[in-house]
This record gives sequence, structure tokens and C-alpha cells, in this order.
Amino acid sequence: MIRYIASFVLFAALLGLTIFTFADRRGERIAAKPGWDLAGVTNVEIPPETAEKAKAVLARQPLNQPVLNLLFAIEARGNLAPDRRKRFIQTLEELGWRDTAAQQNLIIETLRDAAPREAVRRADALLRREKLIPNVITILSRIEIYPEAADLLIERLSLRPPWRDSYFGFSGTLRSQDALDARIRLFDKMLAKGMTLTRSDLKASLDAMVRAGMQGEAVRIAMAANPAGAGQSAIYDPDFAKFVALAPRDRDKPLPFEWTVISRPGISTMIVPRGKTGQLQIRWNGVGAPVVANTMTMLKEGDMARLDVGVDGVDALTGLESFTFGLACRGKGAVSFEEGQPLKDNVAHFVAREAAMCDYPELVMYGRPQAADRQAETAIDAIRLSTS
Repeated sequence: MIRYIASFVLFAALLGLTIFTFADRRGERIAAKPGWDLAGVTNVEIPPETAEKAKAVLARQPLNQPVLNLLFAIEARGNLAPDRRKRFIQTLEELGWRDTAAQQNLIIETLRDAAPREAVRRADALLRREKLIPNVITILSRIEIYPEAADLLIERLSLRPPWRDSYFGFSGTLRSQDALDARIRLFDKMLAKGMTLTRSDLKASLDAMVRAGMQGEAVRIAMAANPAGAGQSAIYDPDFAKFVALAPRDRDKPLPFEWTVISRPGISTMIVPRGKTGQLQIRWNGVGAPVVANTMTMLKEGDMARLDVGVDGVDALTGLESFTFGLACRGKGAVSFEEGQPLKDNVAHFVAREAAMCDYPELVMYGRPQAADRQAETAIDAIRLSTS
């Protein structure tokens, strides 16, 4: 302890003195706006006199970690000499874990020094204390980019820490190709170790992959995480059996290849259990041309698609005439379907007018524009997609 105090006093002497301070019962503080004490936040304007105020406080209270960290954050935004940076870091580390912002800066510094193990350790500790969860998760996600860091993260994640759901549920950091590639490597390593990846673990990452045009990786990882759900159909859930097997909370948060059903004023769309499968029930007031349901398909660019839609009786077959289908590709448009073979056994047949324009196109069901507002309803038992 004597050695630590001596080093603090020596460090304070290096900082110099001024005359302006702020005080309260917990020790002297510097009036600062959010972000001033985080070296990674660069889009802030800090009054030049703030650094001098910090030095004055530290001259009297060399153990004041928040003020020392503030001074470090200010100087780190400029041309901070390596030796001085090192002294700052060593002193902040010796002052312990009392200041959360200081720990956040120390995590960034460990990454600067290519020391992801220490970064993971500090991030884990902060998250367990429920401190700055979004900020720390953002930093922790960056650590995935370091190839050697994936194993370190897996060690922590395997213990199912309280921050695991927040970590996998936050997709704000998955906006770059490097971040997505790193997340894919992390999932692959977890699966190779036999670890379980739940829907909540996968949801945000799979959605980010699809937005980036990486549908194939999204499907591969999801099927590897749940081999029982894999199938040979061009639609993951043609008879809605998998949808009705989901917990109610998961039906509102579908994975990319699961069914999304849309209800709003004038449209009621739901999938209800029917024995071991489900049934898509639609009621529509006939206004507009709304999307009522959609799902990602496993088709590849150039495939010629055929669609077989099984309905629940003659009335449902008549109601189906008010709806149509398309294969949508982002940025390219959609391929429409036309009626194919004659109806048989309450199954309507459709064929695509042209080949799929992309891999993994979205199958979209929407209402046909009506000459007059006319209510329509139908009940669909299965939608099967194949290639011809």
C-alpha cells in the first residue's frame, strides 16, 4: 500500500497544479458532460481549462480515480506520449475498479496493446455489475474480430453469464463485414464445441446476416444449431407445423426463414393449430394490396418455381382467388406467379412467370387489387414450393 501511495503522489506531481476545483462530500469532482471521460468518444468539445481543473484536484487527491480518468481521456484525444500513456494506465489499474468509465477506457487500451484476454476479463466484470451494458457490449463485440479472442469469449459465454442475452441480442455492432464474419466464426466455434445456441442467441445475428445479403450463412448456422429443424423443402415450414410449435413469445419474433404474418386494421392474419400442423387463416376487407404473410425460401437464382397451395374446402379455394404470390429480391423486384395445372383435391397450382432473380428470395403473399372493396377470407393448410 505504501508503494502504491508513493506512486500516486509521484504521478500527481507530474501533473502540475492550478486553482479551480469542484467539491462534494464524496471527494472532489470535475463538472463534466457525458462522454468527456471516455477516450473513445471523440465528437465532444471539452473546455481547455478542464484539464487544468483536473490537475488541481489530483494535486490534493492523488487517489481520485474519476478525475484521473477524466484527465487521461482528455489527453488521450491528443498526441499523448507513449510513456505518459503508460503511466496513466498503470495508475488507473492500481486504483482498482471503483470508476466504471475508467474500466471502459482500460478495456480499449488493452485492445490497443493486443491483449484481448484482459479486455474480456474487464468487460465481463463490468457487465456482471450491470454497468454501461450497451457501451461495454459494443466494445466486447469488437473483440470478436481478434481471432484469438473468440475462444476467450466462448469461455465466458459457456458459463451463461447474466449478460449473455444482452450480448447476443444487441445487433448494433453487426454493421460491418468484419463484425459479421467474426460473429459467424464465433458461432461456428461454439457449435464445434457442442454448445447450445438458442433462438434468442441467434435472432439478432441472423437478421443482421440477412440484411447484409448473407442468407446462406444465416440458414447454415441456424440449421447447425437445430438439426431437427432442417428439411429438404424449398420452404422451411410448408405446413406451419414448426410455427405452431413455437412458444407464443417467439411467434412475434420469427427467424428469417420462418413465417411472418401481418395483421393491422382491415387485415387479420394468424396461424392456428390444426392437429399436428397449422393453418394460415386470413380475413381482409379488400382495400389496397397488402402483404399478409411472407417467408424466406431456399431457392437459388435461376430456379423456376412451382407453388402448390392446399386449402380447407371450396370456400377457402374461392377466397384464395383474392390473393396472389411473388418471389421478392431486394433491389431487383419480384417474380409473379400464374395459375398452373387444374385444381385437384383442394390444391391450387401456380408456376413462376420467370426464374428467381436471386438466391433465397422471399415468398410474399399479398392481396390482389380489387375493383371494389370486397371482403375476402381463406384458410390455407400448406404452401409447398418446388422447382421444375
